[in-house]
Amino acid sequence: MRRMKLVVAVLALVLAATTAGAFACTGMYVGRDVSKEGTSIIARSEDQGQGAYNKMFKVRPRIKKAGRFYRDSANGFKYPLPTVTYKYSYVPDASDAGDGEYPATCTNEYGVAVVGTVSTEVTEAYEKADPTIKGTLREATLAGIIAGQVKTAREAAKLCCKLHDKYGSEEWNTLFFMDKKEAWVFENYGGHTYCAMKLPPDKVAVFGNQCMIEWVDPADKSGDYIYSKGDWDLFKKIEEAGHPVKDDNGKYHIAKSVSGTKRHEYSNMRNWIGVKTLAPSNETVKGDKDYSDETFYPFLYSPDKKVSVLEIMQLFRNRYEGTKYDMNLPENARRRPIGTVRSSDVHIIQNYVDLPQDSSNLQWLCMGNAEHSVFVPTFSGITDTHKAYHVDGTAYDAKSAYWIFKDNATLAQAKRAKLSAGTKAFWSGKEAAEQRAMEKEFAKVRKAYKKGTKTGRKYVTKLGIRTAQEQLDNAIALNAALKYIATSNDNDKILSKQADFVKPITLKEAAEEGHFKLKELKVYKKKTFTKKVTKYKKVKKGKKYVKVKYTKKVKYTKKVAVPQSRPFFELRKGNRIFKLQLKSRQIFKNGEYVDDLAGYGLYKSGKTVYVPGDLVEQLDSIK
Repeated sequence: MRRMKLVVAVLALVLAATTAGAFACTGMYVGRDVSKEGTSIIARSEDQGQGAYNKMFKVRPRIKKAGRFYRDSANGFKYPLPTVTYKYSYVPDASDAGDGEYPATCTNEYGVAVVGTVSTEVTEAYEKADPTIKGTLREATLAGIIAGQVKTAREAAKLCCKLHDKYGSEEWNTLFFMDKKEAWVFENYGGHTYCAMKLPPDKVAVFGNQCMIEWVDPADKSGDYIYSKGDWDLFKKIEEAGHPVKDDNGKYHIAKSVSGTKRHEYSNMRNWIGVKTLAPSNETVKGDKDYSDETFYPFLYSPDKKVSVLEIMQLFRNRYEGTKYDMNLPENARRRPIGTVRSSDVHIIQNYVDLPQDSSNLQWLCMGNAEHSVFVPTFSGITDTHKAYHVDGTAYDAKSAYWIFKDNATLAQAKRAKLSAGTKAFWSGKEAAEQRAMEKEFAKVRKAYKKGTKTGRKYVTKLGIRTAQEQLDNAIALNAALKYIATSNDNDKILSKQADFVKPITLKEAAEEGHFKLKELKVYKKKTFTKKVTKYKKVKKGKKYVKVKYTKKVKYTKKVAVPQSRPFFELRKGNRIFKLQLKSRQIFKNGEYVDDLAGYGLYKSGKTVYVPGDLVEQLDSIK
């Protein structure tokens, strides 16, 4: 994400030798060969300078119209679009955010995914050799410009390079491009210099706001690298800056040459925890090796085992737990983790080779920061998104997907020691279930596309909206329990005397878990009804009798259930019968009150009744 406008004093001192004040965003990559699902993965957190930052999720249709421009509303830059631009999904800022569109993550109709950017930095010496250019390319426009006009990841990388050749850049950025065949990373180092690199399928990467591309041979003929040439030849500019880092074979270490030979904790610690998590046997982190600013942790490395998309979700929540830098410790409160509370959204894209090209990318989008929110999946063939993703404006709106999910995160983070674990457990279960559900959808998606692209798109669009609604409903259900405990804990008691939040589950799930027979105890009363009945009678007509039909009103009584605002529910197992009431914490056993539920009571969200996740444990503990 873009640099924060206000420079934190501490960071200003730490980064005094570089051009940047403060940066945001974390990037991740998983190669297809080392992915548990057999998918390439590109991913990024979009981090802001503040906690409240509404984002939307939309689809821009395929358009055929000459004379259009892609405009950057913040710096005046405009790019002439081709007559035809392709359909793509994107995650823009609110229109009144005041700093441009920032499409963030795009998947287009040709199966190309574009993710960007991760802001980076270079040394002052290198910036003098290749200064940035005001009024040109920025993160605010790059992903959208590229996604609308490319058919392959390689084409995306080449277009990105050409854009920097022609227009130059106002910032230092890193982008990812991916399709069924390849994945690429692009870094620019100033106004016109850059390097794009094809990513290997057997490696992974996790990095913060720092240049990462390592050894590049200027004489390389593999086609796996694209770098600036001519007046802005990358290697000549490195030499001009005066600090080239080369090996005996003439290869340049790009990151060290443009950003210096020492790293900074702000970004480098995220690189370190990525290696430590995915490849603990790597020599840079093996054993008890501590974090060091002096260590250039690798950009690309082999993981110790295959990596699942669920593990990447968890990595985006990482706050150095299990290390001495754990941010739950008071002395670490100011560190910069991957799982920052300042994320406006986090996006993970998986590419499936065996799905139709139009829907080959499965995007997992998390609104708000990942630590206490949920990743929601959609296939790239969608033509629309849930209406909650369309809510515009920077102010709070209870109908906005961003705010619905962010509300829970804000509550959970207000008192992590008591509210965090239960919130994480709630979403972890939902994500695992969602992944299983998506895997069952693949055959249905392929079947729908066999009937035509229009049918396929209609199917994945409905699926995406339905899936989003399920998670929005889950967020609302979670909020009721979380808000109760947060409010209950808002007292003068010491922390140890306050309640721990336990994730909510449905009453039906609890009954199944505890092998209880569940039923709602309904209240009946006699009610009189009137109905018309058809009867026949014989009527004499002349010398004959004829049968004549007629209707008659008849009254009858019937027992009917009386609607209850707070019904009781019975949980029966053998000779143990428990009664619980909606909107209450009271527990009745065999007809007598015995205790109160710890935490919160039964509550209803939508049509579903929820209870504390440890309900069975609580009931079993009652003698």
